[in-house]
Amino acid sequence: MPFGITQKINKFKLKEMNQIKTKVKIFIFLFVLAQISYCQSKNQKNVLPAKKTNIVFIAIDDMNTWISAMGGQAKTPNIDKLASEGKLFANAHCVVPACNPSRVAILTGLRPETTGQFTNPGNFRDKPGNADLVTLPKYLKDLGYESIGIGKIFHKQAGKGEIADPQSDPQSWSFQYKNDIGTKGHQALLDENNQAKWLEGAMYKEGMDIEKPEYLTKFGVWGVTPEKKEETADWENAAYSAEYLSQAHEKPFFLSVGFMRPHSPQIAPQEFFDMYPLENVVIPELPEDDMDDIPQIAKRNFTSEFVEQVKAKNQIQKATQGYLASMSFVDACVGKVLEGIENGPNKDNTIIVLWSDHGWQLAHKNRWEKFSLWTQSTHAPLVIKYPNMKNRGITSNQAVSLLDLFPTVLDLSGIEKPDFLEGTSLKPLLEDTNYVREEPILITYEEGNISAHKNEWNLIQYVNGEEEFYNNLKDPHEFNNIINEAGNEEIKNELRASILELKK
Repeated sequence: MPFGITQKINKFKLKEMNQIKTKVKIFIFLFVLAQISYCQSKNQKNVLPAKKTNIVFIAIDDMNTWISAMGGQAKTPNIDKLASEGKLFANAHCVVPACNPSRVAILTGLRPETTGQFTNPGNFRDKPGNADLVTLPKYLKDLGYESIGIGKIFHKQAGKGEIADPQSDPQSWSFQYKNDIGTKGHQALLDENNQAKWLEGAMYKEGMDIEKPEYLTKFGVWGVTPEKKEETADWENAAYSAEYLSQAHEKPFFLSVGFMRPHSPQIAPQEFFDMYPLENVVIPELPEDDMDDIPQIAKRNFTSEFVEQVKAKNQIQKATQGYLASMSFVDACVGKVLEGIENGPNKDNTIIVLWSDHGWQLAHKNRWEKFSLWTQSTHAPLVIKYPNMKNRGITSNQAVSLLDLFPTVLDLSGIEKPDFLEGTSLKPLLEDTNYVREEPILITYEEGNISAHKNEWNLIQYVNGEEEFYNNLKDPHEFNNIINEAGNEEIKNELRASILELKK
């Protein structure tokens, strides 16, 4: 066969083979693409919507409902403004009235009955089955978000050390801002035994370790920090957050900033004490017979002796002043964060959630701080604002839980929720003013002690079976335990049934 013809045939065969190879490559590409699409459809929770919404958490430590937007005497204009632009949940409650387990529940979306974190001591990661729990910041980080932790979000802040505090849960974050929290000036309010000077030694115990005095004898103080507002760690954390929020970012972000005040000790800059002249401070109502109708199991806890000293030494008004000043100081920090959003490029594409980890008691029912199932301890401010929001400024009085925040922000972001979450999304309540939540919300303090809230009702059931029952609409301070009064059997039985279901 002539060489020219052979060459033409070889070229033809080569062309034919190349065409086959191309078809095979196209087939393989389409097959792989189909497999990817199938896997994505089977696992939609790992898919971000086309428009990625930023999320900001503003976490406040130990702030009760004395904000002015909820009728309190604290001056909180920045939180009030946010509430007017979003939705205030005026009947929101923590999952556990203690810092560590409350925050674990919020950020894992799981109850303490699941995580085992019922009280403050310990790192939830060290409990059986918790090493690989996926938190909200980790979930979003895995989806491509930049998760930023500033201040106290989990039980501890990152701190200034080279290695972040383990209880700040470093594995959850893309980045943690290394700084302290709160304000300085604590030591100046303590005596030589590291106890509050105002106690005048009343709770000193011979032979006690002065390096580790009883918690409230050291931290139960109130006064002015020598720092200016801008020098405090809480303000620095607010300023860092504002700077980040004022800038454009390539990735969507989940920024959480947590403030220490008004957590003990109640120390704030002078300008905030000046807002509350001592003679004008209204102290909480504290009936002398308030504990007469309380079960024996709940009459006292580790804070009760401290409360007796606060009363004996006429410190309640000063303590209230310190708490209010701390609330207003933190409100200013909140305002700084909101300023960063308002003046930056992220204003119209950011969900804002402001929450406190629980309430706070100032001698209410012989208690200090939290650590009880009464509403004063569990009730906390919660405000949500998001892009294209309807029904702005309308308050919800339905009982909701901070456990609901994890599913809520995912719903508002258009992100598929994982199936392990134990809270209920608040999106229906946010979008429909006529929506009625049917299920009660449940609060646990120490295993087996549970409170069930629905609308105005609070039923508390202790581990020994004893109960309390309150109508918060008629009796907001829960002075009258009506568990033995006739009537309201239907709601009592409904709340008991929800508690029983949790205990199964």
